[in-house]
Amino acid sequence: MWEFRRAKKLINMSNKIYIVAHTNPDGDAIGSILAMYLALKTLNKDVHVIIPSYSKTFSFLEHLDEGIDKVEEDSYDLLIAFDSSDRTRLAISEEDFSKAKKVLMIDHHREKDRYGDVCVINAGKPAVCELLFDFLNYMKIKITREIATYLYVGIITDTGSLSYSNTTTDTFKAVSKLISTGINFSEIMYNINNSMTESKLKLIAYAIDRMEVYEGGKIRFAYVDYETIKSLGVDEEDAEGITNYLRSVKGTDVAIYVRGKSDGSLKVSLRASERVDVSEVAIKFGGGGHKRAAGYTMKEEFDIGKKVVIEEFKKLV
Repeated sequence: MWEFRRAKKLINMSNKIYIVAHTNPDGDAIGSILAMYLALKTLNKDVHVIIPSYSKTFSFLEHLDEGIDKVEEDSYDLLIAFDSSDRTRLAISEEDFSKAKKVLMIDHHREKDRYGDVCVINAGKPAVCELLFDFLNYMKIKITREIATYLYVGIITDTGSLSYSNTTTDTFKAVSKLISTGINFSEIMYNINNSMTESKLKLIAYAIDRMEVYEGGKIRFAYVDYETIKSLGVDEEDAEGITNYLRSVKGTDVAIYVRGKSDGSLKVSLRASERVDVSEVAIKFGGGGHKRAAGYTMKEEFDIGKKVVIEEFKKLV
């Protein structure tokens, strides 16, 4: 509660506020920034959301088109940064970050870099949207049906529709209260879990067709270069999520998905069963995340980086 008090004070003393999350935002990132955006509007704050790009999966959500890609002023009172333990992953330039007089960091990942004047961090929460749910209640801000929709999106995406082991009784209680506001939870679930573009389906097929198996099926690996992603017509944000399909194969302890990005870098996504903590490996290689879901940017050439990460997990399975 001490961090909540400091965060509340910081928000109350600020008027011009920008909200941001990490690049290639997932449902938890999008849900948290839009929920906070609407919540702060009820307090009559001059608030803006920075969201340069996002997956078509979330195009059914309102207010996404109100996002902008940069700060419009020379300075502003407060930057609220969600869902990123790494400042360099925020979807904001260093120049625009430095324009903020104060920074409020709200996150649920294992700590890597505390970069806020006030940091609200709870690694025990499966989704930052659940942490935000608690904070908005502390702020005595009414969680409307619209705000609840975004919080629900975040919780559902980061808990695998309430199926991951990080889901707690508090999570179910929060979801119950969100549903009681009248949100269309069945439509949300359909759009997130059962709807995709044809190009995304082709990407999944391409990756699975080239899947490599190690340690008798305990480790599954797939790589898709950027040129292939581009040729299939898949946006960078929609190129995520392949790891979950690799992990779904019975007997898989670790799923590794490497994809090329437009800037030439290689993003590594890791998913695990109950037996392996992938965050330890991600942190070792300069990334971060959770025990069962983590990631990092590969610093080595692909062949070397591939060998290194596979050898690392051979020690753990």
